[in-house]
Amino acid sequence: MSRGFAPGKIRYGVIGCGLQGESHVKIVASLPNAELVSVCDVDENRARATALKFGARHALTDWRALLEDDSIDAVSIALPDHLHREATIAALQAGKHVLLEKPMATSVEDAQAMVDAWQVSGKRLMVNWSNRWQPLFWSTREMLDRGELGDPLYAYARLSNTLYVPTKMLSWSGSTRLPFWLICHRYDIARWYFKSEAKRVFAVCRSQVLKGMGIDTPDFYQATVEFENGCVGNFESCWILPESMPTIVDSKFQLICTAGYVNVDPNMPVHTVATPAHTKTPGFLSGEVAGEPRGFVYDALVHFVNCLLRDEEPLITGHDGLMITKALAAMVESAETGQPVNL
Repeated sequence: MSRGFAPGKIRYGVIGCGLQGESHVKIVASLPNAELVSVCDVDENRARATALKFGARHALTDWRALLEDDSIDAVSIALPDHLHREATIAALQAGKHVLLEKPMATSVEDAQAMVDAWQVSGKRLMVNWSNRWQPLFWSTREMLDRGELGDPLYAYARLSNTLYVPTKMLSWSGSTRLPFWLICHRYDIARWYFKSEAKRVFAVCRSQVLKGMGIDTPDFYQATVEFENGCVGNFESCWILPESMPTIVDSKFQLICTAGYVNVDPNMPVHTVATPAHTKTPGFLSGEVAGEPRGFVYDALVHFVNCLLRDEEPLITGHDGLMITKALAAMVESAETGQPVNL
């Protein structure tokens, strides 16, 4: 994969200035080969504040107006999970390259419609499963490619959140499901390692805590996925962990191969900072160094911009997004019906 910054300049817009969208804005503003033209958010005050903070020329409240700007080459779409379809298709039809925040969609129908629009657009579409750029996940893939671990056989993955996420961080948690919100990250890694698609999915979920709080989404999911090449993955996720946990995210990934074993635990060692007022564990996978953004989301955006300037396909395309969406939708279907789903 190419290194450094590709020569040239991509003129960029960001749709959605929430938690992840602001991260995109900050990163794009820091790149030497990107120019932040416009930001957009339904909250006018947030759009204006974001534009002022990071130097965007325009602050908009309607993403359609952003897409009408012919000077913009590419956009990041960082809207809530269930709102990806319309904006993505419109962006591709407007001649923009698209970096779409995960998940691609919350239904196969939406994902297929987006892929159809992408395939006739002549533009690039990357789905931002940025965890691939975490050094431990990346180096494991390189070891697999070199044959140092033998063939992958089985993966166990856990990715969970505290109750803070569905009750306070997200205002729309009832409009998504954990396979789309969290499991998708680890399913993407397993599929990337296995180099195979899902064949059969069986999943369960339960609804008690969040339902009792008036939020219509399950508390946890557990899914077993058999892949076409015989590999098996177990994926589990919940978002009702106590807010007293040292970190918002609880993560674990284990990979068993014919000639090796990998254990990826991004939460260890935990970086703890204690003051007389409080104790916290800031993330060490991403953040800022000397005021500049760093980490796996940064690396994913650098990759996307470089691919546009070098006219290369990004690592994760719309096709990957569609295939992953099919497996995630099968998890939701299986958990709701109590029956396995064959793909």
